[in-house]
Amino acid sequence: MKYRPEIDGLRALAVLPVIFYHAGVETMAGGFVGVDVFFVISGFLITTIIASELNSQQFSVVSFYERRARRILPALIVVLAITSILAVSIMLPFELVNYGKGLVGAVLFVSNIVLWKQAGYFAAEAEMNPLLHTWSLGVEEQYYLFFPLLLMVIWRFRRQWALPLLLLATLGSLGLAEWASTRMPSANFYLLPTRIWELMIGAMLSLWLMRRAQPQGLAAQLISLLGLVMIIVGIFAYNDQTPFPSFYALVPVLGAAAIILAATPATLVGKWLASKPLVIVGLISYSAYLWHQPLMAFARILAPDNHPDKVVMLMLALSSLVLAWLTWKFVEQPFRNKQRFGRNWIFTASLAGSALAVLLGVGLVASKGLLSQYPEKEWPIVEKTNVKFGEYVVAAHSMILARPIEEDKPVLVIVGDSFSQDFYNMISENNAFAHYQHVALFVPARCQLFYGKPYVEIEHHIAEGDRAMCAHRILSSQQVETIRKADVVVFASKWQSWSAAIMGESLAAMAIPEHIQVMVLGTKQFEKNRRVLLSEFRRADIPSIRRMDADILEINRTLKQSVKGYGFIDIAASFCSNGCPLFTTDGSPISYDGAHLTEAGARVIGNYLFTHPPLQQYGSASDAAMAAHSN
Repeated sequence: MKYRPEIDGLRALAVLPVIFYHAGVETMAGGFVGVDVFFVISGFLITTIIASELNSQQFSVVSFYERRARRILPALIVVLAITSILAVSIMLPFELVNYGKGLVGAVLFVSNIVLWKQAGYFAAEAEMNPLLHTWSLGVEEQYYLFFPLLLMVIWRFRRQWALPLLLLATLGSLGLAEWASTRMPSANFYLLPTRIWELMIGAMLSLWLMRRAQPQGLAAQLISLLGLVMIIVGIFAYNDQTPFPSFYALVPVLGAAAIILAATPATLVGKWLASKPLVIVGLISYSAYLWHQPLMAFARILAPDNHPDKVVMLMLALSSLVLAWLTWKFVEQPFRNKQRFGRNWIFTASLAGSALAVLLGVGLVASKGLLSQYPEKEWPIVEKTNVKFGEYVVAAHSMILARPIEEDKPVLVIVGDSFSQDFYNMISENNAFAHYQHVALFVPARCQLFYGKPYVEIEHHIAEGDRAMCAHRILSSQQVETIRKADVVVFASKWQSWSAAIMGESLAAMAIPEHIQVMVLGTKQFEKNRRVLLSEFRRADIPSIRRMDADILEINRTLKQSVKGYGFIDIAASFCSNGCPLFTTDGSPISYDGAHLTEAGARVIGNYLFTHPPLQQYGSASDAAMAAHSN
């Protein structure tokens, strides 16, 4: 295959936006599309090599995977080794457990599946995952498990069917991605079936150019320029709310294909991409991709608010390029030399390195992230993952979700998102509303609580990727009928400014009978950085508090004004009047993520709420007095 320097330049155009996106450069909010450009390049180059060798009857499956091993594994294992040393030195046990799972996933090329089971790519906690970026390696290597074999079969029986079959698979995968982008966004982002089409666009382009010449003259200039514009549009116009991959992904993907198709040394775009600086970045792009995320993740982990200074992040972006050059020079290049390292050596070394990584990953999970290295009294802070804490938040609430109403008991209806789950845990931990039947109605935080306004008037407030889902998950008239059958109804949500401002209108639109007591809980906030919690815990002589952010206080003021005439409970202004405590008196953290309550937190804050108006009458003490009086 003839070397095309402009493709190395295109690699630079792919990797730099990804790096700056992860560095938090706001103008490159769509920098993640660089990965899609990589997929097109990979599909094109690998298909060209395979098809050429099939045509000359020189293709070997063993040789193919040897090339993949030489290309992928040496740099990956070196980066994982150094990242693991840093992880063990820096991360807390609950983080190390997730790191261990990610490490196993990375070397087995299934990290996209591991990450799918954890947080979404655009979630805040994902930014602190040093191995977040390895999902794309998983997608590629899973693709190359079957694609060479598929081409071999097609070449043997019906070579002329190659393009139609790939086109059919591409359209099917793209259609699935568009459908899943709003219904299963995390699976859609990470998993192979909705990514195949991007690699196959490159594959089809390869087969096309094996039969036809590249465009020339004005056509080449226009096509390559259009391709560049399409990639730039994706980088600067998309963001984490763009459903992705979907039809939106066609813009950068077809842009990359257009550049590969038409950018030649005779075109302006081809000359620019073939310039020495871009070619150098393109040559080191794989190592740069490997290095950038661990550096930035550790910086976020160590920053007190998980948001390092922008200058620091830009310096880390540049540092990743320096490390990439060193890795390319002293790791990638030597291991591609077949005279220096033979096939058996490559396979043996790769297997040994991967096995060690798997053992370390399994060991980190089995040891609960080296938990025994910490005093037992610190375990409540450092042990549980957010997922484990989250299971507690959801568990009790799930038992009363949409429960049918019985006629023989007074009814408490709790309406809202995960903050309503928190409130129900306060009830459960304090045996409040003991003589009531409990019913829960759930509305996701992404959709917000509102009622009585047409969805088309509201949906602009909702993230674009959530709008289709929220159209079916907002508070419904059927749920409002349940609310109207209650004796007490409590609304609790992670309010946004807009939903807080119209909550009074929403309550009026529900036409709740006057005999029903209506209460609205304000939003809340605690310390979310567990390193800060651990540091404060170790300063036992100093009371630890967390001041509420001004925007949280403002949302609660807006909500209080909006629901005037209804009961309003402001946790921030009551329980946290002098700052929110970080721990209970026995040293247990009140919140695990800055928003949701631990079991101890639910017990303590619930105890406060149910011993003070307006909830005092529903506390366990009042219920006991009521029961005694009735006897």
